[in-house]
Amino acid sequence: MKEFLRALSGRAEFLIVVLGAFGLFLLSNLVLLFDPSALSSVPPITNDELRGTIYYELVTLALLGGFLNARKWTLERLGFAIDLRDTVIGVGLAAVVYAMSTVIQLMAAGVAPGMVEAAAKWLRVSEPLGFGTVAITSIVNSIFEEVFVCAYVITALKERRGVAMAVNVSVGLRVTYHLYQGAFGALTIAPVGLLFAYWYIRSGRLWPVIVAHGVIDFIGLMSLEGG
Repeated sequence: MKEFLRALSGRAEFLIVVLGAFGLFLLSNLVLLFDPSALSSVPPITNDELRGTIYYELVTLALLGGFLNARKWTLERLGFAIDLRDTVIGVGLAAVVYAMSTVIQLMAAGVAPGMVEAAAKWLRVSEPLGFGTVAITSIVNSIFEEVFVCAYVITALKERRGVAMAVNVSVGLRVTYHLYQGAFGALTIAPVGLLFAYWYIRSGRLWPVIVAHGVIDFIGLMSLEGG
């Protein structure tokens, strides 16, 4: 089996990883491009939904991790290493993201207030979210997303297609599977993707990006109100 997996082309590997990790999310979110009204039917976030996300991402991470290991990918190649200094840097990156998001929100509210109001419709919960559930979701989701959409996509494409292509594809994927957040979500996600991609390419270290993502997820989920 390892011989078969190692014989696959780089293009086949890329498609397996990207579609395996994000295929379901990409499909459901691309529907919104053809039916924007579907945004109004996005249900509130629940504890069960978060737990389902945890299970899905852990299983997918294990399967694709085994696949990449068979293809001789290593944590070192992805730049994954837990470090205290990088943890502090990650918190700093999260602060930068919040500053950028605040500026974007103020600008959007002045130009198109309806867009900001529409974004708030999906940012709601139907029940109080458990602290532990939110914490585990934030950890698992940040590792899952950044390992694949940042580290893998950028590393794989940079080696074959160059830095510009790698960054564009990474940011494009990130925005596409967040389309359920609407136009305002896309406006905030794109700069985040660029910031994370720039940091990763410049430093080669993924942990600060994972920490920043986790902090943002945790604070964002814990601050949601019912609706």
